[in-house]
Amino acid sequence: MNKLKKLLAILGLVIYLSVSVNGTASAQTTVTVGVIGDSTDPIWELVQENLGEAIQIELVSFMDGIYANQAQAEGELDLTAFQHNAFLNSEIADKGYELVAIGNTIISPMNIYSDNISDISELSEGDQIAIPNNVTNMGRALIVLDRAGLIKVDPSKGFLPDITDIIENPLNLDIVEADPALIPQALPDLAAGITNSDLAIDFGLNPVKDAIFALDIDPDNEDLQPYINIIVARTEDAENEIYLKIVEAFQQDNVAEFILAHYDNALIPAW
Repeated sequence: MNKLKKLLAILGLVIYLSVSVNGTASAQTTVTVGVIGDSTDPIWELVQENLGEAIQIELVSFMDGIYANQAQAEGELDLTAFQHNAFLNSEIADKGYELVAIGNTIISPMNIYSDNISDISELSEGDQIAIPNNVTNMGRALIVLDRAGLIKVDPSKGFLPDITDIIENPLNLDIVEADPALIPQALPDLAAGITNSDLAIDFGLNPVKDAIFALDIDPDNEDLQPYINIIVARTEDAENEIYLKIVEAFQQDNVAEFILAHYDNALIPAW
């Protein structure tokens, strides 16, 4: 073997070892992460700083989490980071996805917004309120209306009531289902609407200052555990070292401090 062939053989061996030992890569690795909108982009920029250069995060933005989960289940995404436990569990139950939470991130409070009134006490008989049209966020929105004193839902339904589980509606509010991402832009035509804080932020709303009703959020409250947002992997990748490093980089004190300062309690660290 001449010197050139020996050199090429050695180079090939080095490259092989760099990407094959223990199934991890010593060279730069890109991990795609499905998100909704761009409200959490500043958080991921800080997570990237915590990771360094060996692992590069590539955010892929979706308008609807249903499509993000489908893309991940089909192998088009490595991770997702937009949904809470209740939504993931509902998707798994309905579609049989082999997906699993590998780390907590934030709670995105669900508040009541309006362009037409400044307080829920101003709601009138028959007023129309829009709530998310997916099962888990619909249930969460109905619970918010319950806590606001506007309706009563059947407590036996837990955190997944639907409109048929309303047992008291003294104002005969017209509660309609809508795409949660579209609710903020529909506010001029509604008495009020309920959607997640991250979607409100994407639309330019301040979930603290612009809400006409907001629940106090305690991440340690067991009742809120289903609504903690999570980083999700395919079940076969639950122990992937690179993915767990991303979780670790997210769950750092500097990230928690940034979320509290940058989002002014609109998003709340929950790990």
